[in-house]
Amino acid sequence: MYEPNDAQKELTSALDGIESQLEKSLATQKESIEKALLEQVNRQKEEAQRKIDATEREFADGRRRLEEHKAVLAEIKTAKEQIQGQIRTYVERALSNQRMLERMSSQALEEYDKISHLSLELDGLRQRAEEETEALKKHLAEKYGVRAQFRMTFETPGLPADLRQEIVKMKKIQEILGAGGSRSAPPVEPEVENFREEAQPVEVELAPAAEAEPEAEPVSQPAPASAAPAAEPAEQEGYSEEPDWTPTPDDVEELEVQTIMESLARYRKTEPVLNGTEIAYYKKDKKMVLDGDAFVATVGKISDVAKGLHVNLGQKELSKDMFLIKQEILNQQEILRKTFLRVVRFCEKEDGALPQYISDVLSARMMKDILERLTFGNWSNPADFAAFVEYVTNLKNSFRSRTNPPRPYLRSLLDQVEGRLITGPQN
Repeated sequence: MYEPNDAQKELTSALDGIESQLEKSLATQKESIEKALLEQVNRQKEEAQRKIDATEREFADGRRRLEEHKAVLAEIKTAKEQIQGQIRTYVERALSNQRMLERMSSQALEEYDKISHLSLELDGLRQRAEEETEALKKHLAEKYGVRAQFRMTFETPGLPADLRQEIVKMKKIQEILGAGGSRSAPPVEPEVENFREEAQPVEVELAPAAEAEPEAEPVSQPAPASAAPAAEPAEQEGYSEEPDWTPTPDDVEELEVQTIMESLARYRKTEPVLNGTEIAYYKKDKKMVLDGDAFVATVGKISDVAKGLHVNLGQKELSKDMFLIKQEILNQQEILRKTFLRVVRFCEKEDGALPQYISDVLSARMMKDILERLTFGNWSNPADFAAFVEYVTNLKNSFRSRTNPPRPYLRSLLDQVEGRLITGPQN
């Protein structure tokens, strides 16, 4: 007969079996879940590692480019220092040679001055000899009735026929060197004329008064050198009695311009601005006037350099080369900005002045306008740079039209520097 206790035990055993199976199933599922999770974590780790490797490679390329850029900049710096050293060497040599040329040209002009003074003394001696000869002839005629006819002997050394051209050439050399000063060209024509005399033989003919009266010729002056046979060699060497050069109005104007420029050169000063750029001005006592010609030339030169860089920029394809060229273009813009800023300060802070004759071309308002363009513009942008080039071109054309011919402008500039009445148009 089936007992209740046995049934109870069988039920308990069955429940225990079910519980055991549930625990095994739970453990199996947990293990499966943990395994799947571990595999997913490993996949994510591998993906993350791949991303890390790719990122490291990308940054390694960036570091490599940075190192290359540093190497390029170091190379450029080394080349820049070498070129600057060469420039300094050549500048020192050029200045040394220029000083030597200035000394030599000054000495040459001093020698020409001495020749001029000595030729004037020689001319005085020749005139004195002529006067003595005439006095002797007059004495012989009045005292003894003797009509004497003889020529004066006056030997002189030869002088180059192109002395005037040599002096003009030397003056131009001094003008180029900027060392002309106030020295004016020594007189030339008297020098050449004084040395035309050649040795003349003395011929004295004395005749009794009774015989000399009917046939005697009037007392004559010494025969000119051109009429004497002995003067022919001198004429063959290029000498002549008539002046071989007559100044034209253009020559007179050119001489006046040269004289004004020599006077201005005494007052000219320069002041460095940036990277070899400088401003030039004229100073006498406390009065200072900007050299407009040099300033306009500097503006045109810097803009031309930037224009060449823009042409070179259009031929480059590598971003590194383009970056370097754009940087140099911006450097040129900064140089010109500093130049305009220095001129504005020169006018506003230091009581400097702009040339009044061209005040319609160069004015304080125009300077500030261009300075603003340079401050807020961007030369690496072709549109901004093209607008500035057009502005500079108009400035250069206006300056040329106002200063051609140069004499009125230079005369007005000299008057302004020396404090005299200004004759040019004023704004």
